[in-house]
Amino acid sequence: MFDEVNEAITSTSSLSAPGYSQIKYQVLKWAWKCKPGWQHILSLMHKCLEAGYHPKSWRKVIAVALRKPGKPDYSNPRAYHLITLLECLRKILEKIVA
Repeated sequence: MFDEVNEAITSTSSLSAPGYSQIKYQVLKWAWKCKPGWQHILSLMHKCLEAGYHPKSWRKVIAVALRKPGKPDYSNPRAYHLITLLECLRKILEKIVA
């Protein structure tokens, strides 16, 4: 399990936008490098997988509406593209499951 979590955390970009909690991948990488940090993250992922539970706080998302370039009328909802910002820990758990 350690190897899967390690791969999931180290393969992420530190430039990705954080989700609702504002915890960035860079913070998770720093925590992963110290012993108490990686033990807590590993334990959290193990408990989530063991219980088959996806924490409710990880289900919150931020949706950002970006204008599509070259649209003549921005009062039309189709002139926007929605970007969803998901929790970084959620994405780590999903990588492990996949």
